[in-house]
Amino acid sequence: MSTRIKYTDEPMEFTIIADDLPSPEELRRRLRKVRVTVEVDAPTVAVFRKKAGRGRVAYRRMMGRLLDVYAARELSARGR
Repeated sequence: MSTRIKYTDEPMEFTIIADDLPSPEELRRRLRKVRVTVEVDAPTVAVFRKKAGRGRVAYRRMMGRLLDVYAARELSARGR
């Protein structure tokens, strides 16, 4: 049998920490997805499959995310 919890009226001390989490709007994907067909060399696909298998992620999703990051960097570099 488990022991019972004894509650008291002791004052509690709290520390307020900075909220550095992104807002829900920043977490939500705002762009719609577009299907594309791409021909990629077999060794390239093998690399993505191997890395995706380690991270337990779909290799196509990993390839898409890589393209997203690349495009975002390109857009920010052009905006400078």
